[in-house]
Amino acid sequence: MTQMTEKDCSISVITLVKLAKEKIMTKNFIKICLLLSLVGQTYAKREIVKISNLNIATNKDGGTTLGKLSWTDFNVDFGGNIISANNQGEPLNGSFSINDQKFNAKLSFATYKTELSVDNPLITLDHLHLKDAQVNFDKDEMSFETPSLKIGTNNTTVSAKSLKGSCDPKGDPSTDIDIVCLSNGDLKAQQAQLINDTINILTNSFKAYITPATIAIDASKNVFSSNGADTLVAKLKADCSNGIRTRFNIEDFISGCLKESHIALDGFSQIKEVPKLQLENKELANLQDIKYVKVDINENRFFLLSRIRVLFLVNLKVSGEIEHLPEDEILKLKISKAYIAGIPAKTLTLSILQTFLEEDSIQIKGDTIYIAL
Repeated sequence: MTQMTEKDCSISVITLVKLAKEKIMTKNFIKICLLLSLVGQTYAKREIVKISNLNIATNKDGGTTLGKLSWTDFNVDFGGNIISANNQGEPLNGSFSINDQKFNAKLSFATYKTELSVDNPLITLDHLHLKDAQVNFDKDEMSFETPSLKIGTNNTTVSAKSLKGSCDPKGDPSTDIDIVCLSNGDLKAQQAQLINDTINILTNSFKAYITPATIAIDASKNVFSSNGADTLVAKLKADCSNGIRTRFNIEDFISGCLKESHIALDGFSQIKEVPKLQLENKELANLQDIKYVKVDINENRFFLLSRIRVLFLVNLKVSGEIEHLPEDEILKLKISKAYIAGIPAKTLTLSILQTFLEEDSIQIKGDTIYIAL
């Protein structure tokens, strides 16, 4: 087996074109270049990569991650010089393994080895599917577009339809695209969904705007599913302080949101039957009675304002402290004050919240709400 490194794929454009004309370059060499584009990209003045039907499937065997790679079409534009590889619509295949951050790949006649950083997303990747994905790299912009995306990692699956992203590398084309986009990026999707053991959220017209200071989200027709009940929220807007400094880390993200964030939900309705709060055998409130919910967080203190119908429309105000327990993967909200129509009503407020919130991932004990992440 021939050992190939990133330097081998950094051959000048002139040499690549010459090799292609002499028919020395094969689809196997293209396979190596594609794999290198995933684990440690080599950049020219302008690089455009188009990958069709890319699939990565991995499984864990002890401390080793084993993976398979396939795609049907691959195009690269190195400063206007285009290189293409396909197999008449049939998949091109490869395999790789990751152990102690060491990446080893086999692609036909060659092998490739490199060492990954401890936070490289390839290490925890379970599966990935991209369809007709196009990724563009240069010093002024990193952008990507795909009709469909599905990624699974750490028991969490994220999927999107008609996903587009545009990110600003601030003049450095060699920076990893995920790090760039989590600092300066705009994302849009016709539909996006997040599913794990505790959350199932489907959003439409999803938009995210990211700067070094703020992460902002805007979405419509949001469906929250839990315990067989589907709740539709017509509008969702949220913004948090951006606590992420490199690659995505849930603790950094939550830390930023607990420093300062604003969340607004408007237009509640039920798709499937949900429980209703009863008081002396009379219906007190149901989901349609919630007109809106707004939450402000500042330095781990939260303030919730809502307008609900409890026999008649009244304002609901709740305040308290919020704490992240990373070891238990829990958010802890301790309610200190609660008012309905300006009247202290902590017990009644907790009863209403328990009706709408309590499920497998959200538990209310006394005056404290526990949310599993």
